[in-house]
Amino acid sequence: QDWEEADLKYRALKMVLSTDDPNIHYIEKYFSICRDENVINNVRNRVAAYEDSVRHHYKMIEMATYKDSLTNCKLLEIEGKNMP
Repeated sequence: QDWEEADLKYRALKMVLSTDDPNIHYIEKYFSICRDENVINNVRNRVAAYEDSVRHHYKMIEMATYKDSLTNCKLLEIEGKNMP
């Protein structure tokens, strides 16, 4: 199923990007027409680094949101104690 979804995602990108998009040509050339394992490994590594970066970014956002929530709860608690 993962391969089917990956294939669908790629086909969707081909659908929405212009037909002369250089990124599509690059992928088609080195993955199909003039298959080059070095290029494919490079793309694989770049994609993995990008996905790791995106995951890290979202974890940092979640952590910041959690810390803000804790701070807000503490502030409300302090304000509640200072009320007459």
